This record gives sequence, structure tokens and C-alpha cells, in this order.
Amino acid sequence: PVRHSVCWHRSGRRRRGVSAEVSAVVSSTGYRGAGAVLRPVLALQAALLVSVVSNLGRIPVFSTGDATNAPLLVNDIAVAIVIAAGLMVAARNRSLRMDDVAITAALFALVGGLSAVAAVPKYGLSGFELAVSLAYLARWLFYFALYVVIINTVSRRDVEGVWKALEWMLLAFALFGIVQSLFLPGFAQMVYPDSRVRFDWDEQGHRLVSTVLEPNIAAAMILLGLLVHLGRLSTGANVAGWKPLVLFTALVMTLSRSGALALLVGGLVILAARGLSKRVMQFGAALLVLLAVSLPRLIPFMQQYDKLSFGGSAAGRLVNLAQVLTAFLDSPWIGVGFNTFGFYMERQGVDRMGLPFQSSDGGLLFAAAMTGVIGVGIYCMMLFAVFRRCRAVWRSPHFTPDERGLCLGVAAGIAALCAHSLFVNSLFSTAVLLPLWALWGLTFAIRTNAGAEPIPTTGSIPCAVVLTGA
Repeated sequence: PVRHSVCWHRSGRRRRGVSAEVSAVVSSTGYRGAGAVLRPVLALQAALLVSVVSNLGRIPVFSTGDATNAPLLVNDIAVAIVIAAGLMVAARNRSLRMDDVAITAALFALVGGLSAVAAVPKYGLSGFELAVSLAYLARWLFYFALYVVIINTVSRRDVEGVWKALEWMLLAFALFGIVQSLFLPGFAQMVYPDSRVRFDWDEQGHRLVSTVLEPNIAAAMILLGLLVHLGRLSTGANVAGWKPLVLFTALVMTLSRSGALALLVGGLVILAARGLSKRVMQFGAALLVLLAVSLPRLIPFMQQYDKLSFGGSAAGRLVNLAQVLTAFLDSPWIGVGFNTFGFYMERQGVDRMGLPFQSSDGGLLFAAAMTGVIGVGIYCMMLFAVFRRCRAVWRSPHFTPDERGLCLGVAAGIAALCAHSLFVNSLFSTAVLLPLWALWGLTFAIRTNAGAEPIPTTGSIPCAVVLTGA
């Protein structure tokens, strides 16, 4: 049988099987059989649109033994359909491509699994506690499979359609959040009236939580779309001005200090890469006017939720960071175990308070606490591989302004999320990972999955590992 695969060398030259163009067409078109057409790209677009449901579509699956349920989300079902479609195409083509990002993600998961197993004798975890910890690792890999499907089935010409689906999902998420913030205070308690404060959902009042029901995670999701818009503005791409304005307004209404810090970090990345363009200056001026007009209402709003002081939640996050640092120092090489942080703290005499307290603030420091220097080192390699790919695109004149702007926004999003996750565990939230990994996959499609379209041969392109059937 024909091997439909393309491998890129670091020199930028392609090594063809029978035809690189045939491979791209097969991957983009999907599996044709029995008169039906299965298109993973269409399934992906539908899944991204459906993901706006987020935590409004929760199906309890099993209890963790402390009155906390581990749910199945509508998003999970949508992602499963995309993965199934991708696997059928891979089986049909007898080809599965794994790039350096996918390989490092698999290595990180391996280290995470080994660290969780190692925590059993070290901290006295039960078999059930180990199963709970590994279940989230399996969930993390399950969502990452979305990236693998994208790099195998999405071509360069499909990128804009997939981005539009993601963009409209984020805009709907933001617009609903604005309405919820204005007219539906305490929205999480409205949706789940039997939920327990702190154990399940915090009381957030008029803060924007949208369908994810958590303002800081909502800020991280909105931020990913906003930075792509800013990246595209900086490269001269056509962006309707109301779209980033809606996302920025929603971001402000979350009252998320971590979101504000992340926007600053992401903006600095874009500024360092492209300088201060006229369009970005015009948009920035519009935002300043908007902020100036809203300050009389915004300041009392922030004071109401204690967002202008370093007490309250800010002080609590410093305590969390100290706990994460203690855990890292306790097991610096392989960590205390992936998703075992709550069980570890329980052994230290701290009340775990349910499944949500398996995680903590700290970002990359929290990753180091879970998986040690080895795990966080591999994780950083994965981030660097995506950033390097994005940098190669935004610096090249061979790509369109839309493509360069998207990749610049994704790179800025990586830096922004690393800053954001210092104060909330956004790096490991599946609500954030779904759009994040979809965007990562699109950067691969822009850089590598070009089909018959011309690809620049300058610069360094990571070699894609292709597993093919004989």
C-alpha cells in the first residue's frame, strides 16, 4: 500500500512518499467510504462551537468519596467525536504523524504517571487515590489528542475556518458573560443551587464567570482570543474592531488580576516582536478612552470584591505558593505526583476540601511540584517548541498577515498563560487547554501542512516523526 506521509527535515526540504500533495488532500478531505464522507475538520469546528457550553453541561459520573463528583462534560463528548474521526482517518491512511510537541507531551505524561505511582509508597496513597490522580492524567492526554488530530488532518487552507469557529465560540462566551455579569449575579449558584461554596463554586456576585463559572479561568479563555486579535492587528490583518473590544470588555468584567497581568505580559511579547504599529495604537487609544469613561463605576466594582488591596485572595495565593514550594522541595526530581497534590497536603495535616483542591496556584512551579525538575523541564521544552514554530512564522514574509498574526498571538498566549497560572491553575484546566491546543495545532498546519501550496524553505523546521503502516 501507498504510504501517505510527509517528513520535514531541519533544512526545510520535504521528503515525499508517493506525493506530498496527495497526502495533504487525503488528510484534509478525510475518510471516504460506503458513500459517506467523514471530515475531522468539520467535527473539530463543531466541537469548538459546542465547547461554549462548558460547565453548564456536567454529567456526574462517579464520587471521589468526599461528597465530590467527577463529571463528564458535553465538551468531553464533543472532543471524543473529533478524536474518533481522526483515528478513522489515520487507520484509513495507515499514517499517524507525531511532531516534537506531541512527543514531549507524551514524555511529560509518562513522567507524571510515574511520579503518581511513586507517591503511593512515599505518601501512603491508596489504590483509589492513585486511580483518581491517574484519571485526570488520562483526561489531560485525552484533550491533548485533539492536537494530534489537528496536525494529522487540518491543512493550511482549513486554518481560517477552524479559527473562525474558535473565535465565534469565544465571542459568544464573552457576550453571554457580559449579560450574566450585568443581570445574573451569583450565576453558579443559580445553575447549581445545591452546590457548596468553595467546595464546588465560589460566590462571585457580578463578576463575569460566563459558562465556565469561574472568573479567572474565564479570563484565561478570553485572553487567548484577544491576543490573537492583537497579533493580527500588529501584522496588518483585517480584524473587525468590535471583536477585540468585546473580548477586552469581558476580560475587565472578570475582575481578574491574573488576567490583567497576563494581558500585560502577552502585550509585551507582541510589542517586542512587532513594535507599536498604527493600528495597535489606535486600538489602545480606544481602550484607554473606554477605561477612562468606565472608571467611576469600575473602581467601586473592584473595591466591592477587594481587588485593590493585597489582602483576601491575594494573601491566600501567597500561602498557596508557599505550600507548592514546600512540596517541590520535598521531592525536587520527580515531584509529589501528578494530581496528587491534595492527597500530599492531606498527609501534611491540611484539609483537602474535595477534588478541586487537588490543584493549586503556581503555574510552572506547580508543574515542578507535581512532576519535579524532570517533568517541568520536559513541559518547558514543549512550550518552547510551539513558541519557536510561531516565531518562525511571524518573522517570515512568505506567510499571510492573518497567519503571522495568529502565530504571534499564540506565542504571546504561551507567555501570558505562564504568568496567569501563577495565581490560578489555568495551565492544567481543560476549559483553557481545549482552545489552547486547538491554536497550537493551527500553528502546525500553517507551518507544515501546506498541501500543494508553497512553503518557505528558510529557517529551521522541526522534523515531524511519521508512523506509517506497511
